Amino acid sequence: MNVKPSTTAVQLKHVNLAYPEVIGIRNQVPLLDSRYVPQIFLDNAASTKPFQCVSNFLQEIQPYYSNIHRGKGFDSSFCTQRYQEARHVVGEFVGWDCERDVVIPVRSTTEGINLLANIIHFAPGQTVLTTLLEHHSNDLPWRRQAKVEHLPVNEKGQLSLDELERHLKASNGRVRVVSVTGASNVTGTILPIHEIAVIAHKYGALVVVDGAQLVPHRQVQMRPHDDPSHIDFLVFSGHKMNCPLGVGAVVGHRNIFDAATPYQPGGGTVSSVHLDQVIWADTPNRNEAGTPNILGLFALARTIQVLESVGMEAVETHERYLTAQLLQGLAQLPQVKILGESNPETIQNRLGVVSFTVEGVHHALAAAILSYEWGIAVRNGCFCAQPLLRHLLKVTKKQDLLCQEEILQGNQHNVPGAVRASLGLHNTAADIQTLVEAVTCIARQQWQGNYKQDVITGEFSPQGFCFNFNDLPGFKTEPSNSFYR
Repeated sequence: MNVKPSTTAVQLKHVNLAYPEVIGIRNQVPLLDSRYVPQIFLDNAASTKPFQCVSNFLQEIQPYYSNIHRGKGFDSSFCTQRYQEARHVVGEFVGWDCERDVVIPVRSTTEGINLLANIIHFAPGQTVLTTLLEHHSNDLPWRRQAKVEHLPVNEKGQLSLDELERHLKASNGRVRVVSVTGASNVTGTILPIHEIAVIAHKYGALVVVDGAQLVPHRQVQMRPHDDPSHIDFLVFSGHKMNCPLGVGAVVGHRNIFDAATPYQPGGGTVSSVHLDQVIWADTPNRNEAGTPNILGLFALARTIQVLESVGMEAVETHERYLTAQLLQGLAQLPQVKILGESNPETIQNRLGVVSFTVEGVHHALAAAILSYEWGIAVRNGCFCAQPLLRHLLKVTKKQDLLCQEEILQGNQHNVPGAVRASLGLHNTAADIQTLVEAVTCIARQQWQGNYKQDVITGEFSPQGFCFNFNDLPGFKTEPSNSFYR
């Protein structure tokens, strides 16, 4: 079955993107009918697969691996110098002020926002203002430090700047931090972060941007400190931008880090320790307890250099083209509802993150069919943004309470959610065409397997079939009780 683009398709110029080799994007995967096909990987908003050249770079540099800073050997001196170079590469990528800002490596955006929530000082009564669009990681960490208030979004997941200003004006200076996502991991909506910053700074608030989704797909610049549109703190993750190893970065005000007690005190965070006194090290050392992920920061810096060589404008053009193709293809299916803005004419305001539901088909079942019968890797559920999903799916209070009761009883068969296809720079027009073809079959209730749901997890699997991982890399271990002999 071929699904042709609509005759009213938005005409976008396609760029034959000369992206570097991405490891594993065409792994041969088994299907329910015993065939093996090259996998179509459309789960990039969760994690991307690494660049081969970055993996090669790590292999080259590993023989010189050693701990950084006070070691006097050749390898330690080498890694210390490269570590500082890598920190500078990360900062330059997002337009930092190397005198007034600092780059703090972290494991992920989640850890980065937790770090900020713990080092930014909150006076009694001060609050954090965020939005309904947020990933849980840009909501829950703040709740431990201050009252969090959520700006509403409309039925398409769009934020009103007028509402933002009304809220800030009415708060009379109580809002200490405005923390927003750069782009939604559910709807792909890109927020006007610099316009938000101008309004927030007008009322004395700091601006934090969760850049996990935005930074890998668009050129982001923090702008000078004396510019009202300046971003005070930007947080992002390498695993969403084709970087191996768990690493991310917080970039922002050095003076705020200087004024705070370390979030994680320990080795490397001090200049002097006595039994009754501690003198903390200068930033950034005071915020990097223990041995940092040295190779991780090397990988992040090298990944950034690869993306810069490709060109972020080329990445954006390529993904816009594919996103328009996907939106146009799904729009032909009356059974499919796209969450958020689905008009290809507004493609410049969204990323290649498309979440959708199929009428009459559970989101987990649709995702399972795509995997087991088409070799298409997507994600389903609430994408760590449950309040937003309930809003977009128009879940009633009664339905929500019933679902909560079932979850407390260990039953997740009825948890609301959607299917999410998210693009990476390696994806092609053929990938999108196959996805649309597959969703068309699902919308028409045409699939092969007899699927059964596990009510504990909510997941579906075809009866009589399961993936076999025995021939893949793994760990050869003795039976568990042998460890205690």
